[in-house]
Amino acid sequence: MEAAVYDVISWVGLAICIGAFFIKDVFWLRLATLIGCALMFIYYLFIAIPQGVISNLLVLLINAYYLGLFAWQRHKTNQLLAAEPDVETVVTTEPTPTVNSPASSAAATAA
Repeated sequence: MEAAVYDVISWVGLAICIGAFFIKDVFWLRLATLIGCALMFIYYLFIAIPQGVISNLLVLLINAYYLGLFAWQRHKTNQLLAAEPDVETVVTTEPTPTVNSPASSAAATAA
């Protein structure tokens, strides 16, 4: 019974890893690969195949690193956006010229 559970885990992991080839978004691609390789890692650990354990662990760690980097960059971008003032709420100190005011037409006729 226990071997059947690990076989299911391996098939699900393999399906996720193969399905990742059809994903265009880099975040979801890395996440799917991470999940698939984690499942395959568990399977290869159970059946004691060192090449499978090492290769899936390496791919898992690489994808975890890049997902962490992605999350850190998104966090930094959100901090920068939160620190910048909104353009619509910034008050300028320069007066806005009016086009047809009496003062501007008087100055134009005097010149």
